[in-house]
Amino acid sequence: MKYEIRESEDGKKAIFDETGKQISPGWYDGIWLDGLIRGESRYYIAREDGKEAIFDRDGKQISQWYDWIYPDGLVRGESEYYLARKDGKMAIFHKDGRMITLDWYDYVSLYGLVNGQSVYYDVDEGNKSAIFDRYGHMITPEWFDNVYIGGLVRGESKYYVAKKDGKLAIFDENGNQISQWFDLICFHGLVYGESDYFIACNRGSCAVYYKDGRKVSEDFSLKDIEDVKEITFNENLGIVKIEILKIDFEITEDNGKIITIDFNPVYPFKEEIIDYTKLLNI
Repeated sequence: MKYEIRESEDGKKAIFDETGKQISPGWYDGIWLDGLIRGESRYYIAREDGKEAIFDRDGKQISQWYDWIYPDGLVRGESEYYLARKDGKMAIFHKDGRMITLDWYDYVSLYGLVNGQSVYYDVDEGNKSAIFDRYGHMITPEWFDNVYIGGLVRGESKYYVAKKDGKLAIFDENGNQISQWFDLICFHGLVYGESDYFIACNRGSCAVYYKDGRKVSEDFSLKDIEDVKEITFNENLGIVKIEILKIDFEITEDNGKIITIDFNPVYPFKEEIIDYTKLLNI
């Protein structure tokens, strides 16, 4: 079934299906194209008197009227959740109307729970950040100066990076701190779910570390770490390749430069362990 938005002489809008039947329960100041109209879901957002609400194709109002509703999530068919704004604060709701966040916050990320990447979401309140799950459990062991969405929130791994007093550290989904505090941590590898290793630096000196925090390489300098395009770990051979991409308007020798670092793999040549006791008897 296809749907379209029609406009009345006074500028009001309503949704009709291909048979000419009006789908929306009324005429509104505005209707978002996201969702039902674009074939992304059975839901759409209508705007009236400066407020917005979600409706389904049967004309049922799914949400209350809020100052703003983000189309990501429920409306775009990414999850069963949506993010709303009211009086300058943000909160997540389930399609059945349940409020998922424990409160209204200064900021709630669209990444994670809302757009279907994971069951987690991060919030900011009073210059502090924390990660919660869909049941309202606080995943971070405390409120940090910042938490980054790469890793756990985006569903890439069970790890995330937090910032406190200008330093960074890696934590897991159970709140365990698995690294010391560093000036800089590369998300490539462990945090992005690409490897069991990661690169971190203090005072310009960098090294490769294992997921339990063990240092497995000699120190090396990585002056262009902010220009890193890609990091590839070979866990069997103990080699990490770092591709540097300088962003400037001149072609220099540094463009496309690849740095190779050796490290000591903790478990080289990992293979699947076969439990022979579970094999069928012949």
